[in-house]
Amino acid sequence: MTKAEHDEETEESRDTIVWGFFRSEFAGPIYVDWPIDRRLDGYLLHHGPAELLIDGSAYDELLEQVMANIGLAQRKGILPPIKEIRHD
Repeated sequence: MTKAEHDEETEESRDTIVWGFFRSEFAGPIYVDWPIDRRLDGYLLHHGPAELLIDGSAYDELLEQVMANIGLAQRKGILPPIKEIRHD
């Protein structure tokens, strides 16, 4: 496998994790008071791959990708707009 193929495979895997996170309970209103990194930690512990929690650079890249795609997830209707999120 070439470096380019590995990078592409890694990017696809990261996309799968990011969009899985957005569709999970950890991106929903139950955990709205948790910081985004804690919610991502919870998702990885429950849905995997938990190994990312000990790989600092891979985790940072994943977290950056989550944050970069929040707006797109809202536009696609996967996440509610921020104004609809309530603290009860």
